[in-house]
Amino acid sequence: MGELKIRKIGNSVGAIFPKEWGLEAGDVLEYTKDGDNYVLNTQNIAREHDRQLIEESFAEFETGKTLTEEQMKKEFGKYGWGE
Repeated sequence: MGELKIRKIGNSVGAIFPKEWGLEAGDVLEYTKDGDNYVLNTQNIAREHDRQLIEESFAEFETGKTLTEEQMKKEFGKYGWGE
């Protein structure tokens, strides 16, 4: 189990979360209370991050920023693409 150190931030308190959690500034965490434990739920944040990546991918497709397999082989063949 990991630990988070609570820090004073102005008139409030807060914590710094590990980078591996994939959180970004402005994310809003949901939590539930289970007795004396608080459970953080990052599922909605992860889903929103995935949605943004998919939307960005479609935007590239719609603007023609895609390559065919042959173009990929020509461009990246020196790195082993298409072997």
